[in-house]
Amino acid sequence: MAAESTGARGERLTAGAAGFETTKKRVLFVDDEPRVLDGLRRSLRGKRNEWDMAFATSGAQALELLAESRCDVVVSDMRMPGMDGAELLTHVSERHPEVARIVLSGHTEQEAAIRVAVAGHRFLTKPSDVGSVVAAVEQLTHRTSAAHGAAVRRLAGAVRSLPTLPAHVGRLTAVWGAADVEVAEAALVASRDIGFTAKLLQLSNSVFFGARARVTSAESAINALGLPTVQALVNSGHLLWSSERWGPAVERELDVVWRHAVATARLVGLMASPANRPYAQAAALLQDIGWLVGLAQTRSNPDPAVDLTAVGGQGPTHREVGVELLHLWGLPYPIVAAVAERDLQHRPRSSGLGVAAAVRAAHLLIQRTDARGLRLGTHDDELAELLTHPQLTAASTDWRRAAEEVSEQAGQSSAR
Repeated sequence: MAAESTGARGERLTAGAAGFETTKKRVLFVDDEPRVLDGLRRSLRGKRNEWDMAFATSGAQALELLAESRCDVVVSDMRMPGMDGAELLTHVSERHPEVARIVLSGHTEQEAAIRVAVAGHRFLTKPSDVGSVVAAVEQLTHRTSAAHGAAVRRLAGAVRSLPTLPAHVGRLTAVWGAADVEVAEAALVASRDIGFTAKLLQLSNSVFFGARARVTSAESAINALGLPTVQALVNSGHLLWSSERWGPAVERELDVVWRHAVATARLVGLMASPANRPYAQAAALLQDIGWLVGLAQTRSNPDPAVDLTAVGGQGPTHREVGVELLHLWGLPYPIVAAVAERDLQHRPRSSGLGVAAAVRAAHLLIQRTDARGLRLGTHDDELAELLTHPQLTAASTDWRRAAEEVSEQAGQSSAR
């Protein structure tokens, strides 16, 4: 059953979404087989009025073209002689982070799959029907931030690893390194790492990695990808997250973000309708992923003009960057929309909370506990109104007490 989406802005992806711009988008296709490129030229002839298309037969030629003129999306084959697709897209992420990256490949060997997971934003099988290529390109030419579109795309596009507490990495590697991995236990540990969960959802929602339906939880992602692929991801974890020692102040921030996310996800699992529950729990866990991007950005590429962890200011916000990252990674719409709308006031229809309002209500309740987030604000009137919603009053649950309980549970998990 599809999830409802009845948040503050209905079907809009994010506050202030700009929609498609009127200028032509530039798309670069890279494949070492000229016949494949000729086929793309013919099949995409109908897009000539909307896209400026360029074609390259090698990674080196592609980088030259990117250096000469702007580009919105690169679509690259994976297996090419010399510089393969993963190496090319790694260079693109470093030199041109504003360029969205699509992998088009027919090879799914485990080693190649892991390199693809790090290098790309979206993944398509080869051969792929023209409709799938067009849909992926058009989605990625859309930027979710109206106010800071280009800057937000650069920041989100550059993300290849996210800060993680060393203790969390230790748990992941210990459980996944066991000879007899239990999916339920492994999924529980994986779901406690925000960045790793996001990566699992990105990959498992791609046909390239075998997706047949929308995947919304760590456990369903593991089942979709298969244990060997996920184990290989864990073993290459240094590519997917940063577990360096951040210093006491940053580690405290990481722990606060993590505990708030975990507590909210547990609470919204009790509040959301069955159809919406998986989406709401994923959105709650990923609600502040932009904050993690900000911590990584200030350490790896400090820019005094951009501080995603600052309150106020005129530049991009961590909310905008987090939403853009989840959009680039192709996570299901209800998850991205709920993250985008978490800080907006909600007045849901009486027929149902929807995903975004359920996450908002759970967040506001957790803000009154020891698992409160880094930004203060309880919004008493809004919370009181949300708690009178028929979906919540139908249960005999003391929601404030439930929030305290999940806060304590998250604190105990954090301490272990």
